[in-house]
Amino acid sequence: MFFRIHQYLTFLFNATNQHGVHSPFVYNLVTKCFYNKEKKEVYRSIKSMCKKTGLSYRIGKLLNRITVYFNCKNVLVLHDNKDAVSQVLAVDNSILISKEIQPGGTYDLIYLTLGQLQNHLHHDSLFSLVHNDSVIIIDSIYTSETNILLWEKIKIHPKITVTIDTFYLGFVFFRKEQGKEHFAIRM
Repeated sequence: MFFRIHQYLTFLFNATNQHGVHSPFVYNLVTKCFYNKEKKEVYRSIKSMCKKTGLSYRIGKLLNRITVYFNCKNVLVLHDNKDAVSQVLAVDNSILISKEIQPGGTYDLIYLTLGQLQNHLHHDSLFSLVHNDSVIIIDSIYTSETNILLWEKIKIHPKITVTIDTFYLGFVFFRKEQGKEHFAIRM
């Protein structure tokens, strides 16, 4: 418990909000999606789903907004809590959700744990599943020292250009038109 509190305080000290972001892509993502305070009718459904499944309501709302913001059509969910995440992503969105990697498929959004991402990066199989505008969302960056080391390794991977750390979730982008940057954003 102390480990996680220490990590959170360190994160807060190093993190910024939209005013510390100098990338137009990340600034727009943070201001128009992460910090979107618009109250939507769909959030009632998400709240009840989150209560039933144990998924954080705050994360559930963000995941749902991300699919809209990036206009995701094909989503891959490789997570222990596949059903809960899939339900939240699909609320009021017409998307195709896969719970297993489909041969020859590419995805607009991939949601997985850090260990699963590390496994795919080791074999470079992940890069055949994404395109320039894909986003990978990683759960549980700060649950252990091993996860933190894996996140640091992911941030320096040569094919990954942008990473965003929100403490609860990590966002990975492959945008060729953008220089390599890492952001820690307070939610």
